[in-house]
Amino acid sequence: MLEVAGVSAAYGEAEVLHDVSLRVEEGEIVALLGPNGAGKTTLAKALMRLIPVSAGTIRLGETDLLARPRHEVAAAGLAIVPEGRRLFTKLTVEENLELGAYSPAARRELKQTKEMVFGLFPRLLDRRQQLAGTLSGGEQQMVALGRGLMAKPSFLVMDEPSLGLSPLLVDTMFELIQDVVKLGVGVLLVEQNVARTLEIASRGYVLEQGRIVQHGSREELLGSSRIREAYLAL
Repeated sequence: MLEVAGVSAAYGEAEVLHDVSLRVEEGEIVALLGPNGAGKTTLAKALMRLIPVSAGTIRLGETDLLARPRHEVAAAGLAIVPEGRRLFTKLTVEENLELGAYSPAARRELKQTKEMVFGLFPRLLDRRQQLAGTLSGGEQQMVALGRGLMAKPSFLVMDEPSLGLSPLLVDTMFELIQDVVKLGVGVLLVEQNVARTLEIASRGYVLEQGRIVQHGSREELLGSSRIREAYLAL
């Protein structure tokens, strides 16, 4: 499993995360919910070692990710689909995908993994030689997700994958996330679309002001008056 225990992290002297703990099992979707500024993206960056972690542990199975050099996190089995996609817009779809397979193990299986990604996203196969910057928002999000899968991860952190998408494409994206989980990949889904997220997540955590203030099963969260009032407008 991916296990986070007592993690604190800061930007300079400003601590943003305070004693955060959560876990994601293999092949499970776990929601990370919370308002803007709660620290969700900061946690995603901390998991990938993109910002310093001042306390706590992050483990992927038996691997202590905080004891590994930053560049080895993806090779250990953790990848991120960042908020805003962060594609190389002047490279082709195929080139963007191949950049996701930069670890030696992923490079060895590049051809097979790319075929798997094109099978999951047939639209990208048709656009493999098209510049990523000319794609629609939904297609760009598919490239970002496909690039994450090219790293052959055991776990995937997805940061606001529905951001900026039309309602129809939001439905498509959530269906694709479920397809990813069928591959055995665990997903930590960072999302503000709480209603749709809790339709597909088995469990969830609520982050507010850098602290986990609530967690539980999908049913427990949907039945919570706090969640219903603050996030579902019910």
